[in-house]
Amino acid sequence: MRFAPRAIVDSRIRLALAGAAVLACSTVIVAAFWIQDWRYSLPTPRPSGLRQAALGSTAELPPALASFAREDRPLFLHFYRPECPCSRFNLEHVRALERRHGGEASFVLVLEGDDQAELEQAYARLDWPIPHVVDEGGAIATALGVYSTPQAVIVDAAGRLAYRGNYNTTRYCTDQRSEFARLALEDVLEQRAVRELPREATLAYGCSLPSDLAEATP
Repeated sequence: MRFAPRAIVDSRIRLALAGAAVLACSTVIVAAFWIQDWRYSLPTPRPSGLRQAALGSTAELPPALASFAREDRPLFLHFYRPECPCSRFNLEHVRALERRHGGEASFVLVLEGDDQAELEQAYARLDWPIPHVVDEGGAIATALGVYSTPQAVIVDAAGRLAYRGNYNTTRYCTDQRSEFARLALEDVLEQRAVRELPREATLAYGCSLPSDLAEATP
């Protein structure tokens, strides 16, 4: 019996150490979440050699997109990088846009990444019957001045670059008042000029692209 107090003390020490370990792990997880959230709340650094055609100019579509362009409907390009958290958070919003307007506009998923086989596997896992292209070497993004995901590009039926920018002010796409891509698409479908949008609509947020274009400077 005389050893009972020592055993109790040892047990309490083990419990305290276990509790401290759990607290430390929880702190690290929470800190990592907030660091990531803060990181993606900042604008994506612009690449030093970035060239962007002016909105309203004729869109120079790469050959990989030529078959999707039609004279009777606009083209909606969604730039998606599977490993990007912002792209994953944004996906349901884009799905909803495609369900709502897929009969009026041609939606195409532009997959960004280094490994074509992995990108095709990622597309298969989406279980989403939307046309897609793999942007080899970032050629499509470079041609259209896109350097971040998720981003939207809308080309009107006349082949003009109508919109290039964000879906929302937040990566969760929960504020209907700032659903920029949706508002721009609705304007294009109504055959009117895209309304004037705030700077947040065209200041890219999210993940840099893995292509040479993503060699950015702050």
